[in-house]
Amino acid sequence: MSDRQCPDCDVQMEQTNITAEGVGDLYVETERDGEILDRLGVGQQTSVHTFLCLECGLTRLYADLSE
Repeated sequence: MSDRQCPDCDVQMEQTNITAEGVGDLYVETERDGEILDRLGVGQQTSVHTFLCLECGLTRLYADLSE
């Protein structure tokens, strides 16, 4: 996953993990009904990566569209 810049602070965000007690890996669940995600080749479960801005604390999740 490529480097990400904070849209507010314009600094490089650090890749990190989000955990929730009793929850496994986080993923985006999509339906494949011919819409945009289907055309992009995104499966029914797509993993996500978490990035954190160490300046302001903004946290963002990005779907891994390269899978």
